[in-house]
Amino acid sequence: MSYRDQTEDILQKVIAIAKREGKLTGFCIGNTTKVDAHGLFFSPIRNTRQLVAGSVIVYEAHHSEEIARIVDGRVQYILVDTEKKIGPDPKTSYGIGDMGNIEGAVRDTIQYSTLLTYKGNDLTVNSIDCVLSQLVTSPMQSMGGKKIAIIGAGNLGAKLALKLVERGAHVVITRRDKKKLDTIVQALNYIKPRNTVAVIEGTTDNELAAQDAHLLVGMAVGPPVITETMVSSLSKNAIIMDGGKGCLHPLAIQRAQQRQLKIFRVDIRAGFEGEVAMLLETHRSIKHTVGRRQCNEISIVSGGLFAWENEIVVDSILHPTTIFGVADGQGDFVRQLSQEQTKNMERLSELISSKSIVECLDTPTT
Repeated sequence: MSYRDQTEDILQKVIAIAKREGKLTGFCIGNTTKVDAHGLFFSPIRNTRQLVAGSVIVYEAHHSEEIARIVDGRVQYILVDTEKKIGPDPKTSYGIGDMGNIEGAVRDTIQYSTLLTYKGNDLTVNSIDCVLSQLVTSPMQSMGGKKIAIIGAGNLGAKLALKLVERGAHVVITRRDKKKLDTIVQALNYIKPRNTVAVIEGTTDNELAAQDAHLLVGMAVGPPVITETMVSSLSKNAIIMDGGKGCLHPLAIQRAQQRQLKIFRVDIRAGFEGEVAMLLETHRSIKHTVGRRQCNEISIVSGGLFAWENEIVVDSILHPTTIFGVADGQGDFVRQLSQEQTKNMERLSELISSKSIVECLDTPTT
């Protein structure tokens, strides 16, 4: 089956499921740098509380254009991985400046669906960080003070290292290029919170990094990097996470089984659920909540828009139901209200309570 036929087949299933369950429809287009990848890879249909979405991973930007063209207007949302992880594609029209920009390719292609963007690597890192934090739960097994070895200090590994050191873990990261490794280690330790005692260290020796580690995370792309020797040197009851999908040698897997060590594979389902909820709510908020209006000479503002002095911040400028406070014009609320401010707050509250506020609102502005 051609990838166009596969896209069509998935699209029909997405539409059918969404209709049956009363949900929104979408299609995700991601990209990756995995070195042995070719063509296209279709992930299983993702079914969240709000959205049913097909999913494809592309390795060339022109494929993202073709997929977008097929699904445009037939799903409500097209979700695109905005990270620039693939190289230039000679089949696109972006010329010398093209660096595998699938977001640009899709944005220029679609006319009817709504484009939402996410960062695939961040989604993966957040998912791993969340699951590790919940696997290590008891006081004796808390993340603080534990040694965590991350094999592969690329974009994914470096982001994960920062999250874990912020939890108080002693993190050791590895990379073959020592110069780049030293720079990454220095940068991460520089930007971690000032009062975080735990540190990040670096080494080019994977086996040294794994010695006595409580958590071993493979974040490399390409051939397996976690060996039998590394698994043998881990701490008792250590946890292994295959974050790069295929990071363990077969003998390493056997050794983990012999030692009765648990191996986890990155699972982004929970992370994707949260990402979709945030994207849809942000889109709804920007479209329907952000702005300012006048009501009987009282200025109201909502949706995270910076409020001018004396403006009253509410939950929605279209249908206000909650008053948050009076703005001080510097990004905060007035703590001690003046008589005039108190009067305006009371008037606005009365209008909301009587449900007559909508009639007195003028046209929203930003």
